[in-house]
Amino acid sequence: MATDYYAVLGVRRDASQDEIKKAFRRLARELHPDVNPDPKTQERFKEINAAYEVLSDPQKKQVYDLGGDPSRRRAAARPAASARAASGTSRTSWTRSSARRRSADRARAPAAARTR
Repeated sequence: MATDYYAVLGVRRDASQDEIKKAFRRLARELHPDVNPDPKTQERFKEINAAYEVLSDPQKKQVYDLGGDPSRRRAAARPAASARAASGTSRTSWTRSSARRRSADRARAPAAARTR
């Protein structure tokens, strides 16, 4: 973790969400590419956006404060998708088999029920 996001925004480590937001908005007005077209300023603007993205989200901020990298995604973030991948089935195959079952059920239904 090379970048100190608190220093980028110019706030203390114990700053409130409101202080973080105010610091970001002040810097964003100052460094926005429409206001200041200098390439170095644009890089600084990207840095403050990255810092605000982390510090404004309570979960990312907690990970950052504990020394972790908030941009890394956890492997278990999508358990349903990973469970399907592990079982070798896909959403498409499940949907097709369900459609076949429904079609077969309709074919077995009495004629009076099908005319509704």
